[in-house]
Order: sequence, then C-alpha cells, then structure tokens
Amino acid sequence: MLKGYIDLEYKPTKKDVICKYYIEPAKGISFEQAATNMAGESSIDTWTDILTLSPTLAKKLKPSVFFMDKKRNTIKVAYHIDLFEINSIPQFLSSIAGNIFSMKLLENLRLQDISFPREVIKQFKGPKFGLQGVRKLLKVKDRPLIGTIVKPKVGLTSEKHAEVAYNAWLGGCDIVKDDENLTNQKFNQFEKRAKLTLKARDKAEKETGERKMYMCNITAPTCQEMLRRAKYVKELGGEYIMIDIIPVGWTALQTLREANEELGLVLHAHRCMHSALTRNSKHGVNMLVIAKLTRLIGLDQLHVGTVTGKMHGEKDEVLAVRDECILKHVKENYKLNVLKQDWGNIKPLFPVASGGLQPTMIPELVRIFGKDIIMQFGGGIHAHPMGTKAGAMACRQALDATLKGVSLSEATKTNKELKAAIDKWGSYEKLHPTHSHAAGD
Repeated sequence: MLKGYIDLEYKPTKKDVICKYYIEPAKGISFEQAATNMAGESSIDTWTDILTLSPTLAKKLKPSVFFMDKKRNTIKVAYHIDLFEINSIPQFLSSIAGNIFSMKLLENLRLQDISFPREVIKQFKGPKFGLQGVRKLLKVKDRPLIGTIVKPKVGLTSEKHAEVAYNAWLGGCDIVKDDENLTNQKFNQFEKRAKLTLKARDKAEKETGERKMYMCNITAPTCQEMLRRAKYVKELGGEYIMIDIIPVGWTALQTLREANEELGLVLHAHRCMHSALTRNSKHGVNMLVIAKLTRLIGLDQLHVGTVTGKMHGEKDEVLAVRDECILKHVKENYKLNVLKQDWGNIKPLFPVASGGLQPTMIPELVRIFGKDIIMQFGGGIHAHPMGTKAGAMACRQALDATLKGVSLSEATKTNKELKAAIDKWGSYEKLHPTHSHAAGD
C-alpha cells in the first residue's frame, strides 16, 4: 500500500477537488491510519502492495489529506482533477463517496461538502431557468411563491386530482405539484392526469388573470420513459415537470438536463429518500452535497427544508443549503461544514420549503427565508375547514399581510379564510414564541 497521504503542509491548487469528511476510526485504529486508508481507497490505492502503477503517475494522482481536526473528527482531502471524469457526477461519487463507506477500519464516515474547481464547474450547464427564470415565467417579481401538493399523495382519480388542483389555483396558489409517489398508477394514470390537470390550469389562468403552473411527476422506470413523459407534458403545453432525484439517480438527472436544452421545461427536484443518506450527522452524505450536485447538473428548484414544518433540519443547516442554492460565491463556514465555492456562470436555483406547513407559519417562513422561497403547502391547504380553495386563499392572505407588516390576528378581521385557518391550527407565533424573532439572527 502506498503511504504518505497525510501532508499537512500541502497547499491545494486551483485544479484540486476538495472534500471535507467527518471520519471516525474503528476501535484500535488511529485517526491517521483511518485518514490514510480512506484517502487511498477513494483514489489510487488498495489493501496490499501493488506493482502496476507507475511511480510518476502515482506521485501526480496521489491525494493529500491536508487538514486534520481530531477533536471534531474532521479532515479535508485534496484530489487531483485528473482522478475524475469531470463531467460525470456518478463517477465523482463512486470515488469520493463509494467503497470508502464500507471500510471496516471506519466506524463512521460522512462526506460533508465538495468544493469543485472552475474546470469542473465549466463542464455543467446549471439551471436553465433558475430563480429569476421561474419568476419571469410566473410574472412574480418580489414575493415568495405559494404552491401546494395535491393530497392525499396517492388515491385520487385523475379527475379528482385535476379538480383539487383547479381549486388551489383559484384560491391563489401559483404552483400545484404531484407528490413524490404519484407517477402512473392504475387509479391515476400519468397521461390522463397530465391532460386533465393542465386543462384545469388553463381554465384557472383565464379566471384569475394569473400565471399558473403544474409540476407533473415524470419519475419513471427508465430514462427513455422519463423523457417520453417529459415530452408529453411539453406537447400538452406544460411548462414544468418534477422528478424524484435520489430514486432516479444522477445519470437520469444528467440525461434529463441534456434533453431539457430542447424541451425548455422548468425542472423541479423532489429530494425524497435523501434522509437515507443525509440524516445521520456522523455517517453518509450531507444534504449540502445533494444541493450542490443538483444545482451543478442544472435542475431549477430543490426542496431545502422548512425549519418550521414536520421535516428534520435545524435552521442553520437548512439556511446553509439554501445559500448553496442561491449564492454566486459561497464562503467557507467550518462550523456548518461548508467549503467555499465559486459558482461562476451557474445560475441560482429556487429553494423550496415543503413538509408540514400551514398558513399561520408564513410570517415565520418569510423571516427565515426572505422573499426568495417557494412555500409548498399540502395538508395546510387541503385540510382547511372550508376546503382547498379557502386553504389557498388563507395562504395568500397570510402572505399579503406579512409583506405589508400586518399581523395575522389583525388580518383575520377582514379575511374569514385566514381566521378559519388560525382557529384550526392556532397562532404559530403564540405556540412557538422562541421562533418569532429567528429570521434576523
């Protein structure tokens, strides 16, 4: 086995790919031994001495563990760019997040972040629309977007699905989307659902005078079928599609993004299944990495967390993911495991808060995220006592009041739908007083 991967004097070059890891050695293994073996296994080494690699190439390609913090179980590794097929996310992950997770001498390992050099960034198109492109499409310049997920997730017929979507649009939703596990089931087949729901969208646009969008879930068994479904939505006059990014995999996403140069659809990334990789703070892959890869490949929207809702994710963690989505220059934040990243010409994608939200949370969501957020409500709209349309109206009423600096309790005096929402769910600020001033932190 080659030695010498730890080099604390090494200064990364502009062509190095930098990875930050949490690394926890197994019992009886030193921190240095664990770091050395992990670096080797992810690149040019194996478990025993080999004679097949030329010393010259080995010297060039050998990664360097250039930073170690034993108290925080943290290392940073610099990988030479030539170790990678630099336009292939699957190959990157097979190296820096592949066999190393199975090594016996590691009790835990977590990929915290990747910093890509400009040469890699230039290989990718990034979002076709991104944050500003979506705003332009919807003709909404300076407020959060309001969306809903048709509920229940599965079980509605195509006709009922379209009806629920229509009522949500009439009530004020900008966007309606399928949920992650609704694809092409017998009770609600893809083509029929897409056709009926887009027809309902057209009707809602005429009646409200607002642009309305439908995110139809094109997640499919094969890339060919995924692309067929995307083209079908386009032929029907759809402008949006969504896809379950972890279940379909990175090759499917890169395939979809290539095809989207011609299709010209907004690509919404649903992150379902991500917690299988990201939730354990000691092992797996940080959500920050998922967000970065999604932006690099070029999807336009991504779920980042809610802070306030039902999904896992602390405020600082969620905002770090949000920043990775929207900033051009990301600064290093050691505490939050963020590496610096220059995104070059890659557009920002639109962050999405979704999961357990309801109208009375809107003031807190605005304080946390500001205006550049898509707020998606499921049960928080469809479980409204007066129905879906009223649930959507309550969301728009809460948002309008918040943007005007009016309290929701004051706004209920002229908005019966919002009052009914507060009567059902209570005042979020009263129920969570410690959160009420969080956004300015």
